[in-house]
Amino acid sequence: MVRSSFRHLLALGLLVPWLTTGCGSDETPPDNEPRPGETPRDGGTTGETPLDGGSTDAGTTPTDAGTSDAGTTPTDGGTPLPAFARDMVDTHNAVRASVTPAANPPLEPLTWDTKAEETARAYAAKCEFVHNPNRGNYGENLAAATPGHFTTAGVVRYWAEEVADYNYASNSCASGKMCGHYTQVVWRTTKRVGCATQVCDKNSPFGAQFPRWQLWVCNYAPPGNYVGQRPY
Repeated sequence: MVRSSFRHLLALGLLVPWLTTGCGSDETPPDNEPRPGETPRDGGTTGETPLDGGSTDAGTTPTDAGTSDAGTTPTDGGTPLPAFARDMVDTHNAVRASVTPAANPPLEPLTWDTKAEETARAYAAKCEFVHNPNRGNYGENLAAATPGHFTTAGVVRYWAEEVADYNYASNSCASGKMCGHYTQVVWRTTKRVGCATQVCDKNSPFGAQFPRWQLWVCNYAPPGNYVGQRPY
């Protein structure tokens, strides 16, 4: 599934497109099917059938970090995390700590998963804006944008904005909307996250007008978005 829009940078006089997509399953439930003209998500490989949940081959310019804008410094096994990983973990956990309705008990904070990071980095290097069919037992969220459009934390916040289209009581998305990125971020049984980003010069989802683009990949363990289950 893909969300697309265009934003105008007045200083440069350029149209800046951006897209996001996310998944964690082999099936999409009826209330969250892609709209006509959208790109449906590719399937994952989990032991059950999740609710909604992503992927990339390149000779492009890799990057291991986005723009840092988080405040705290979590650690992974006592080792300070790099800024990119720290911002990813901090922002995911900020979203998880502020869910509405409130989670009881509160959602546990995620920790950084280096194996998930390796999977995300290897796939991001392929520069393909489709879900990774060989990611194993990981949930996955993807985002694509022109380089520099998103900060590291901004990618997570954008996924989290889908809460506006998610009805917790009915466990469904608003008609024609997506909310699977958000539900994966706040899935209770997900414990770890690993992410990567890549600046690409091929396979642009924005077409020839914008050949350079940036791909973001987050993998989640265990995966979430199981059909018929609420995220928490």
